[in-house]
Amino acid sequence: MSLRQRLRRVLSPVLGAAPAGPNRELTPADVAVLVLNWNKRDVTMACVASLTAADLGGATIWVVDNGSADGSVEAIRARFPAVRTVALPENRGYAGGNNAGIRAALETGARAVLLLNNDTEVARDFLSPLLEVLNGDPRAAAVSSAVMRLDSPTVLQQAWCDVHYGFGLARRVGVNAMPGEGYDQPRRVDAAIGCSLLIAADALQRIGLLDEAYFAYHEEIDWCVRARKAGYYLYYQPFSRVYHHYSKSTDVTRPARTPRAVRKASLPNPIPLQWNPVRTYLGARNSVRFIRQHAGPFRTLKFAGSTVYNIPLEVLAIVLDREEELQLGLLTYRGALARYCLEAVGWRGDRSPTMRETLRALGRAPVSLLRDLPRDIRQARAEGLTVQVDACVRGHWDGVLGRPLPLEQLGLR
Repeated sequence: MSLRQRLRRVLSPVLGAAPAGPNRELTPADVAVLVLNWNKRDVTMACVASLTAADLGGATIWVVDNGSADGSVEAIRARFPAVRTVALPENRGYAGGNNAGIRAALETGARAVLLLNNDTEVARDFLSPLLEVLNGDPRAAAVSSAVMRLDSPTVLQQAWCDVHYGFGLARRVGVNAMPGEGYDQPRRVDAAIGCSLLIAADALQRIGLLDEAYFAYHEEIDWCVRARKAGYYLYYQPFSRVYHHYSKSTDVTRPARTPRAVRKASLPNPIPLQWNPVRTYLGARNSVRFIRQHAGPFRTLKFAGSTVYNIPLEVLAIVLDREEELQLGLLTYRGALARYCLEAVGWRGDRSPTMRETLRALGRAPVSLLRDLPRDIRQARAEGLTVQVDACVRGHWDGVLGRPLPLEQLGLR
């Protein structure tokens, strides 16, 4: 049985009856693979090298350069003369840069475009399974790959997003999971992942391009929601795999923190913590834009309440050095405050607390929470550990006030 037959067999219960209209017959030669670069010459060249080693079947590789000042365009043209380049005069972000590439690719006759992050490496056979999905359902607007961790290639970094209209806007599904834990079959999803996203040209013509007002982050979620409103479907395709570094475009060095005496129990497949205040700011600001565009009154209230609830919990996670548990959804207010009070009386965190430790923590709770916790929050701020939370608050506030995007201040222009 061919790969196409196996995929259609798996997808048939999900698809139901096919809508009216001709099926697509896309081939790899119909695809333009777009890699967006901004001052990451070596990272992008590694990605392009990965693509040139893959079985692309005639797909065209494009690099869109967002006004880099590190000689990226010249280096790419010299090493990969067959790769097409679009050199922009300035940084237009993920949305504006990819839109420029999409327009150029469509003008040359591309019938599908694949948006691929430059900090990825692709599996040799990653393209064909994506095409199988678009060819198998004429209402499929786009399909994304399984995004695996480059530092732990058998573990998912993320599978897809569920749009929940709460804090953070969308819930990342499959984080730190094994594909066999429910992520090993193609399926329709709320929002596909922009890290490796194959989009049909006919869907782009009907839905439009990415909204450039987002600049970067959440623009693919906005596009997916617009696609679903237009009657299209989005898919996750686990048989296509790409291996992703954590964001290299805006990550910076994380401030060193004062060592804590409390020993943390290690988690399986620990997540490398990102330190990305720019991304945090843009994500927060753009989530407000998304809510204004797509949410009614009830969802708007849900978003506001969820944001007010979650930001102090992020501060607690920083004080406790439990940010990874927060990312995995394992930290609650009750657990965080109980842990803080127990650690104040010497609990090490590597076993269940004794009754005596619990009673001592309860007796000391007023002092721990009213005196020590504010002191530790001030210390975390002095160490620069709350910069991301500060960026989150500022991003939400700027979004509410409709302030212009401060690209120069963020170091993006």
